[in-house]
Amino acid sequence: MKKIIKIAKLELSLMFYSPIAWFVLIIFFIQTGLTFTELLYKYETNQQLERPLSVLTKILFAGEDGILATVQNYLYLYIPLLTMGLMSKETSSGSIKLLYSSPVTIKEIILGKYLSMMVYNLFLAAILSSFIIVGMFTIEALDIKFVFGGILGVYLLMCAYAAIGLFMSCLTNYQVVAAISTLALLAFLNFIGGIGQTYDFIREITYWLSINGRANSFVNGLIGTKDIIYFVLVICLFLMLSIFKLNNERTTKNITSKVFSYSILVFVVVSLGYVTSLPSINKYTDTTRFKDRTLTKTSQDLIKKLEYPVHITTYVNIIHNSAQFGVPENRIKDLNSFEMYRRFIPNLTMDYVYYYDTIPYIDTTKTLVELAKNAAKVHHINFDKVWSPDKIAQQIDLKKENNRLVRFVEYGDQTIPLRMFDDIYVYPNEKDISSTLKRLIQKPALVGILTGHGERDVYKNGDDSYKFIAKGVNVRGSLINSGFDVVDVNFTNMDSISKSLDVLVLADPKHAYSEKELQSIHTYISRGGNMLISGEPGKQDVLNPVLDTFGVEFLDGVLLQESENFELDLIQSQFTEQETLSQFKFYKDAIVVNPKAMGIAYTDSTDFEITPILVSNKENTWNKMPPFDLNTQKIVFDSVSEKRIQVPIIMALTRMVKDSINQKIIISGDADFMTNAQANRNTPRNVNMPLALRFFKWFSNNEYAVSTGRPKAIDTRIKINRDGIFWLKIILLGIVPITIAAFGISILIKRHQN
Repeated sequence: MKKIIKIAKLELSLMFYSPIAWFVLIIFFIQTGLTFTELLYKYETNQQLERPLSVLTKILFAGEDGILATVQNYLYLYIPLLTMGLMSKETSSGSIKLLYSSPVTIKEIILGKYLSMMVYNLFLAAILSSFIIVGMFTIEALDIKFVFGGILGVYLLMCAYAAIGLFMSCLTNYQVVAAISTLALLAFLNFIGGIGQTYDFIREITYWLSINGRANSFVNGLIGTKDIIYFVLVICLFLMLSIFKLNNERTTKNITSKVFSYSILVFVVVSLGYVTSLPSINKYTDTTRFKDRTLTKTSQDLIKKLEYPVHITTYVNIIHNSAQFGVPENRIKDLNSFEMYRRFIPNLTMDYVYYYDTIPYIDTTKTLVELAKNAAKVHHINFDKVWSPDKIAQQIDLKKENNRLVRFVEYGDQTIPLRMFDDIYVYPNEKDISSTLKRLIQKPALVGILTGHGERDVYKNGDDSYKFIAKGVNVRGSLINSGFDVVDVNFTNMDSISKSLDVLVLADPKHAYSEKELQSIHTYISRGGNMLISGEPGKQDVLNPVLDTFGVEFLDGVLLQESENFELDLIQSQFTEQETLSQFKFYKDAIVVNPKAMGIAYTDSTDFEITPILVSNKENTWNKMPPFDLNTQKIVFDSVSEKRIQVPIIMALTRMVKDSINQKIIISGDADFMTNAQANRNTPRNVNMPLALRFFKWFSNNEYAVSTGRPKAIDTRIKINRDGIFWLKIILLGIVPITIAAFGISILIKRHQN
């Protein structure tokens, strides 16, 4: 060991007696400082504009543009400059013969030179660590543990690059060739992960060999044993290859023997890497402040209740555009989307079934088989293994899933779908997956939709229907994707099904109920059944007989709200300040849009506790009595005959029934607030759909959807202003680099004088 340390010290002294080592330190510091200060300036500008900031530690150090993420993009330029002469200068100068004749082994030579690179890399890591101090002075509540975890990943990456560079330096007498060869090999190891992704066995090997993105998990807050072992194995592999290379130069082994020894070494390393990367062996440390890279405690507690193995089968229609997410070349990414669950369910298995079947808007110029064969060719799938429409129909009915990519989760004797979604994220998130698992462990919440009198439809795509919120197959957050079952209820089956309902939805009936039907509704209410009741102006007489039992009524007339950009009957309602319903609250000034709404009046004459949730804006809203036509008339507020009002639009009612049932009622003077049209509305910005989902979560006693929320970030404020950033730039981009340069020059001059 003493010899290794002595060689390392000698190599370090030679390194710092050359300008390259100092040049790399200075450029590394300048590039890192420039990245940090530019990001700091950008987000300080956003802070001045009062735009919300979140998780500044991740933004400045990780993500896509942070310093630890950016530094990985140019490390490959620095390390070859430092490693190119480690051995090549020895062979080109002839000093290698002196080393061979000295009382040191080849292993000691290689390890000593590599140790010098490890120490030099510590200087680079120290530069990165210095930005922790800078961050503590510039960011409120910097997540220090998170940054240190990222620096560890970058340091291991540097060391892996150094081992590769050392090996390439052993292969040639020319330093420039060694540097270029190192760049070429690093490029190969960065791109090898994309090779052979369509073949199962090759995919696993090339993905493991790829060094691209290996430090990203560290940088983004997750330290895994598989990644640490990967770096250790890569370092050991190239150090052993270096030792083999130098030993082979001193022996007379034949080519076959050399190739065999190299092959055995590579095989052993790759095999160890593959085995140690299995989910059942992997261990993790989450370095984020609030454990963002780990399942929430709610999900972990849910997984602990699993009694049977979980199996997921992904059905991929190769002619549908969703096939891109399930094809073999995307398999690694697809499997990684379940990585957090595979950590806690090591026996989770996943299979893929490829099939073809009809889809909307299909190309009618080709037969279905022709389209499927072409898609199989494009996606590199063996068409002989693709299931036909008849074969897939015998296995499972996917027409309900619109014949697109869908997963089915199998648990015991149950099988339920886990879908992909039509949004920018596409993949199911923790809430979606955990809600699906919970449905397998316990029964889903049951939502009944009362039908028979022209109520809102949950099957149609029209603007005034409830399909998106209730039965949107590929809509994230729809009830059927959040742990609910949605069923039709009529007055024929109401008595038999009502006892099992978590809530009955009575939405905008067009025709009055008979006395017998009203009696059925009142019976359901008297038993303690939960309800969501909504109506539209003009139909007060249909719903007020239902509301009598609550001491509530819909007011005559239509609410109008003055607005420069929107129709008069588009009410932008506001949340009240009732703390008892804080679970329905959103951010400050959040609004819900209510097209064609009516106000609600109530008394305290019943045993229900009534709490308004949303009210109209008193500054610009009034109640207009019909008849009038906004399409043909110019309506303005008449200050003489009309007055501005603040009136409830949506309210919650609660009471205890028989001391054991907590009955919950939502009454809305607007039936449009959760329609398909409002789900797609972008302006004005609103929280209609999230509020509707919170209503149903309330009805299910907070069972569904599974809560996976995390604490809010606390590193959300930049503590210095633009002047401070300006002086920080002068220090980081001027004073410190100049100081390093001056120190380096003084050492070089002293060396030259000696």
